[in-house]
Amino acid sequence: MTRGDLLTHSISYALIRAKKIVKGLSQSLTREERQAVAQATVDELRRHGDQWKLDEEIVPKAEVHSTPKGY
Repeated sequence: MTRGDLLTHSISYALIRAKKIVKGLSQSLTREERQAVAQATVDELRRHGDQWKLDEEIVPKAEVHSTPKGY
């Protein structure tokens, strides 16, 4: 997963509640619409020099567990 993929997913998730924010939006956006808006946003960022390194792979910093190892 790249930084751009993660950003696209995050934007798409944030758009779930777009109906409350966008005046005149009578229905919630569909999943496909949210993904299209998110991808267009990331593509626009890439057009401006990609200072965010959106094509760089994300390296996990640590393992994530829901239960502590010593439990």
